[in-house]
Amino acid sequence: MFDSKKRLAPFLLACAIFFANLGSCRISIKEKKAETTEPETAEPETEAAAVSHEIEEAEAMRLVSEDMQMIEFLINLKIDGKQVSIGEGGMPWYMPADSLEYSNFRDLMDRLDSIYVSAEAYSPFFRYPMFGYPQIENFGDDIYVYPHYLTNFEARIDSGSIEISEFSEGAATFEFEILNHEFFGDGAMSMTRTEEGWRLDESFFFYCQKRLDLLDIENSIEWEDNPVLDGAQNFGSAKRLAGDCMFYNIFINDRESYWDPESVADLYSMQNEAFRYLEAQAALFGHDLRCFATDESDAVYIYLDAYAHDDSDYHYWLDIFFMDTEYGSVNGLLEALSADGHYDNCGLIVNVNKNGRSYAVSCNDFYDDHREYYAERAVIYHTTDMDYEYATCPAMIAHEILHIFGATDLYYPNDEEDIRKQIVMQYFPFEIMHYVPFDIDEATISIFTAFRVGWRNTLPDQLMMFQANG
Repeated sequence: MFDSKKRLAPFLLACAIFFANLGSCRISIKEKKAETTEPETAEPETEAAAVSHEIEEAEAMRLVSEDMQMIEFLINLKIDGKQVSIGEGGMPWYMPADSLEYSNFRDLMDRLDSIYVSAEAYSPFFRYPMFGYPQIENFGDDIYVYPHYLTNFEARIDSGSIEISEFSEGAATFEFEILNHEFFGDGAMSMTRTEEGWRLDESFFFYCQKRLDLLDIENSIEWEDNPVLDGAQNFGSAKRLAGDCMFYNIFINDRESYWDPESVADLYSMQNEAFRYLEAQAALFGHDLRCFATDESDAVYIYLDAYAHDDSDYHYWLDIFFMDTEYGSVNGLLEALSADGHYDNCGLIVNVNKNGRSYAVSCNDFYDDHREYYAERAVIYHTTDMDYEYATCPAMIAHEILHIFGATDLYYPNDEEDIRKQIVMQYFPFEIMHYVPFDIDEATISIFTAFRVGWRNTLPDQLMMFQANG
């Protein structure tokens, strides 16, 4: 009889031994593969790179900290932790030699060389701000501070967030979070390894300035929507000095003066020169401006059985006169004159043929009675006496026209101190709103006045001091 258990036992034992050996054989293959691939792993290298990145991050933190010290001093003008004040006319403030570790100019340059990769990288500090004298200058080893504009740059790099994102033997890029900035929440800057060590490629302040330029804030908002516009801007009949602008001429004859053909022709010649100038200036700021005016045949001629006041303190004399006419007011006159016109803006030019100081009456919603002055007007006193202090010239006519479109006098007659006046003379020495030459082409229109009349959508922060109570 066949005994299957006895016959299969040796066979099963042999199979068990075979598979046991096979299993151990597979395990040894895996181990062999691990042994052969182990030298190819980058684990030791990764550890070295991590250590290197920690060193670079520590260097970045150090450089960022020292960069912020330079920003506080060279941009925010803080000396011993306190910001200096604007001096009379922006006159220089001398830094005492013992006030700072780097108050000596050579010490300052050594400090800058220890932070930034090259003189080109830190030279923007000595060209700042955009307008006027640089804030920091030196005479020999002495440093002078010109505090004509006080920056309050509060943005900071969160040093704890700094991480190396790109790295090579001679350069590195680090990323970080930005605190206290209106537009940016994070960023990335670069640094370069020199023979002396790691150096920043630029200051954090100018890095932010470049990013702001890329945002193109000037074209991100419409002028009429800008919240910093004041009551004299974008109000009245002459809202914006752009497009088709119509000026209605009114010639006043009073008890002591009258208009003769020669004087009328002279006035029109200067008026046309003022229009040409304004159109050319608008084009420089990228705006089309076309000025039109009623000629001799279409102008309004008025006989005033009284004296036309030659002082802006009595600007309401014209309003009183028109109260007793069919128009009822100066607003009514403009409404009648412009009824058939299709112009973007319009205003009156009131011409008086005698000595007097020309002025403008603009619509400003700061005042309760601003609606009474919707018809904005320039009052021009014409004289051929070139020795007269307020002699008529094309620049003077342009000056008054700019007023009715929102431009302000940049000699600030109502300021108790001359600080703003002196700073304007430093920033814009030939600005037509404080300098009226006989040759109109000597005059310029600044970025500030361009903003006032609608040729720029935004106003640089540095010029906001002129906007306030302008």
